[in-house]
Amino acid sequence: MHQLKPLVISSLYSLKFFDMMRQLKKKRVIILMYHRFSQKPQPFKIQQSIFENQIKFLKKKYNFISLKHYSEVLNGKRDDLPNNPIIITIDDGYRDNYTYAYPVLKKYSIPATIFLATDFISHKAWLWSNKLEYILKNSRKKDFDLVLGNKKDHFSVDGFNNWHRTQLAIFNYCAEQRNDMKNEIMHELSRSLSVDVPSQTVGDFQALTWDQIIEMSHNGIEFGSHTCSHPILSRLTNEQVKYEIVHSKNEIEKMIQKQVDLFCYPNGTLADFTPTTIDILRSSSYSAAVTTIPGHNLMKKQIPFLLKRISISQDGKKDVTVRLIRP
Repeated sequence: MHQLKPLVISSLYSLKFFDMMRQLKKKRVIILMYHRFSQKPQPFKIQQSIFENQIKFLKKKYNFISLKHYSEVLNGKRDDLPNNPIIITIDDGYRDNYTYAYPVLKKYSIPATIFLATDFISHKAWLWSNKLEYILKNSRKKDFDLVLGNKKDHFSVDGFNNWHRTQLAIFNYCAEQRNDMKNEIMHELSRSLSVDVPSQTVGDFQALTWDQIIEMSHNGIEFGSHTCSHPILSRLTNEQVKYEIVHSKNEIEKMIQKQVDLFCYPNGTLADFTPTTIDILRSSSYSAAVTTIPGHNLMKKQIPFLLKRISISQDGKKDVTVRLIRP
């Protein structure tokens, strides 16, 4: 009996703790960030069956709402957030969003927002990160030297681990550069590795079509702007930033015949946009913007242009659902 009492007290304490955590999460809004999807296990993509399991799991514990709904609450246009609200967002606009994510979202009537880089959609323009991936995957050379800045580095793409380390190192360097510099590096890399990059995206790197976007728009999927060319906005002039923000918004609105007032910062860290960027968003009739800053959001007292998200990634081996519910 004496041994049982501490166990009972401990159990009651644990129940009280989890109840307290549950109440805490009721006062937070979770925004999930996805990118790519697949049918079979692939690195850095969410397998469709796993995505469906995540949705079924989350439906038991959270209430799905749209990002539009949340932005209207933050901007004082409505006052009806449910307990444990959760939001799905998807960046860039890859075709696999339609092929693998959309059927699951439609099956369970889940709202979601897809952010479109309009040059990627309309002109089949390469996202520079995809061009980097294409070059490294199609290189016949397994080892090479590349000058990044003032330093020559040696890289290897022999095997997945080396390939991934090489891609990450070049990506991290390029992410700090202007668009023209990134293009020069990609050109030099393709020349050095003897890889001819097609003028438009191909295969696994293709974007959604406008017909697919219009269909999804009629069936519960929202669309927001992710700029035209996916640049780092903090590295552009104010005029360039305004063009990326306004022109992409206008193009999406013209194609789907709906207002577009949600925005996603490319790359999305605090270093990738400025207070002036937010001012331009406000003056361009946007109501909210999402970052890649990790964390939860307040129910009502959150700055609408600094919304945090939880990134959901998949390494092809394990389900990541457990990571969604950490406070």
